[in-house]
Amino acid sequence: MSRIEDAVISERGKSSESSKDNTFKEASIASGEVSIFLKYNHTSKERPNRQTILFVHGYPDDHRTWSYQLDALCEECNVAALDLRGAGKSSKPEKQKAYNIRRIFEDLEAVIRFLGNGKPIHIVAHDWGALICWAFVADKKYSRFVKSYTAMGGPHPVLAKKSIFRLLFSLNPVSILKALTQARKSWYIIFFQIPFLPELSWKLFPKFLWKMAMNLGGVPKGDSLRSKTKEEILSSALWPMNLYRELLRGERFPVPEYIGPPVQVFIPVNDFAIRPESYKLHKEICASYRELRFNSNHWIQRVLPGLITEKIKEFVWETG
Repeated sequence: MSRIEDAVISERGKSSESSKDNTFKEASIASGEVSIFLKYNHTSKERPNRQTILFVHGYPDDHRTWSYQLDALCEECNVAALDLRGAGKSSKPEKQKAYNIRRIFEDLEAVIRFLGNGKPIHIVAHDWGALICWAFVADKKYSRFVKSYTAMGGPHPVLAKKSIFRLLFSLNPVSILKALTQARKSWYIIFFQIPFLPELSWKLFPKFLWKMAMNLGGVPKGDSLRSKTKEEILSSALWPMNLYRELLRGERFPVPEYIGPPVQVFIPVNDFAIRPESYKLHKEICASYRELRFNSNHWIQRVLPGLITEKIKEFVWETG
């Protein structure tokens, strides 16, 4: 385990849409009843000698959360970022069960088949995207599509729950306090279980709630993510709340047993939503595991874009 100290990064505050953006293309990938929006530069078929990386966003984000990384890596790698079902420009199914993790596995498979041309690719994921992709790489059916996995700001929910319960029942006052602190940080998961009220809150106060999320998550002042319109905010904030509802009230979340692809985990130690202890059990099921800790808040890819991109690149070269 190593610790990366916070630094002043020259990219901080840079626009998320650079002059390189015109090198990107857009696609709508069919996955059963939904279409998944994808922004990419090249597929493995078009550039077979390059490493291919898929970026997966969290809640309430869309593909634009990865703009720094796409711009920085597009000249050396095949890079792509999707909008998860319910978010951004992707389809928005209305039923809660449509947001079950196994339906999203199908979306990821469809996108990877489009990008990878029959070859495994690298996955980088944040927040809810990381939760989903932990389960994806742990599934025997889907792990063959993954060459390496980099997770940030999101543990596997089953392993995180086990870690917190171990702290809670440890009889150690310090550990118990850490567990209770994590429970307090997770209040919004319970709030999202309430019918209609979370959606109403977003519809009534979209810009206020988005600004609050940006402030709590440490997104720098002047970051282009902060300037989303009401319509852009709501396009990713409403329907993906079903992810949280399906997590607690839907089909059982897959329990991981073994993860074969190499794993790299970025832990923002100042994360407003997740304590570092939530990641404690992950290395026990990984064949290859690397953990890096950063003095950063939740939106680590926006807070430290240059450093995060460099660590992603290093891992891709090492495992490619």
